Amino acid sequence: MNTFKKISATVLLAVMVSQAVTAATRETSVVIETVGGYFDVYLVNNCTKEIEVRVRAEGSSSTSKYKAGEKIKAPVKAGYEVYVDGKLYKKFEDSDSGKEIKLCK
Repeated sequence: MNTFKKISATVLLAVMVSQAVTAATRETSVVIETVGGYFDVYLVNNCTKEIEVRVRAEGSSSTSKYKAGEKIKAPVKAGYEVYVDGKLYKKFEDSDSGKEIKLCK
């Protein structure tokens, strides 16, 4: 399972880097929309059960399962969304940089 999470994180990072390169080669109006860059957040499963977490980023997404108590570092940008068990949980903002995002309410 840890290998799956590492692969998922690597795929998500590759998608994000690809999008950053694409955004850097577009017209100025698109670059203005992507100002802010990547920052790290810590996704924490503070639930008592395993949950499915999906991070959606500009038309693509990455899905992983987190065991109860698990904490994962994730690079995101403002505007990315996190879904827990299929439901929108949060849309990231620049002010979330470095924060722990507890995935159960």
